[in-house]
Amino acid sequence: MAKEKIGAAICELKDLLFPVEIRTEEMASNKEYSYKVVGQLNGADFLCNQCSDIYQLVPNSDIFPNIELILDANDIEYEVTYKHINHVRFYADYIITDKRFAYTIKGTNDVICPMLRVQHSYNGLTKYKIIFGYFRMVCSNGMIIPVQEMKKFNLVITGKHTEAIKRSLKQLDGMLKFFVAEASMITKTITDKYEMLGGRSVTNLEDRLTEVLEATGIRAVENSKFNTLADITRRIMKEADTVGLGYSGKVTDWLVYNGINQYINDDSRNIVVPEKRMETDSKVMEWMLVNA
Repeated sequence: MAKEKIGAAICELKDLLFPVEIRTEEMASNKEYSYKVVGQLNGADFLCNQCSDIYQLVPNSDIFPNIELILDANDIEYEVTYKHINHVRFYADYIITDKRFAYTIKGTNDVICPMLRVQHSYNGLTKYKIIFGYFRMVCSNGMIIPVQEMKKFNLVITGKHTEAIKRSLKQLDGMLKFFVAEASMITKTITDKYEMLGGRSVTNLEDRLTEVLEATGIRAVENSKFNTLADITRRIMKEADTVGLGYSGKVTDWLVYNGINQYINDDSRNIVVPEKRMETDSKVMEWMLVNA
């Protein structure tokens, strides 16, 4: 029997907040493994990581609840989805549902909302990070912000050690206050790039898809069970032909980007970790912006 592939599992906040502590390793070991990170799951010890004496543990309880306090303090309405991978890698997507900040692609009913993605881990494989992005209501996927705008508005926050993570929460508060005060300007600057893609008609969809996939290193599968080009084409044409969405059958680079984005984030197709998917998504966005 084939082994079932399991990616990030959707969960509740309480599933991220289990007790965790650092203990001395009882067995003889080198310095790098002289301590261990142990959590309490289902009433029993759960080994999360082996580490050295300089490892600084930052519990999820110091991160996710505090982020929500900051969102609440800034009067920002949101919905959140939590995920974990094997109880050692953790993610939260905060969709900002406040209508003040929503944006509709011109000439359509395609609505996008700001989003904060927070990631953290106990095994060191996922670096702590808060990333600002957008969430497209029609397909329930997060979208990357172009690198230039990410840097211009300081829309990514990272931290490694305890004090750096504590500072990151203060940075988040400042970032949200800045976003609320300058929402129109920030939204326009970012969505102008999305509108640039939306203004480019695609006459030969197969050629455009092949070009983008090859340029960004996404392998196109073609066998008796699955065809990548056909799958992404189906996603694109479904949106282009959806009456209520407003594209009237017209295919644009915006829909091409989003079709690839959906493919990258399809849990039934792969179990790649979210941060790797964001990296690939960013490559697609950046390449398409400069290659019409």
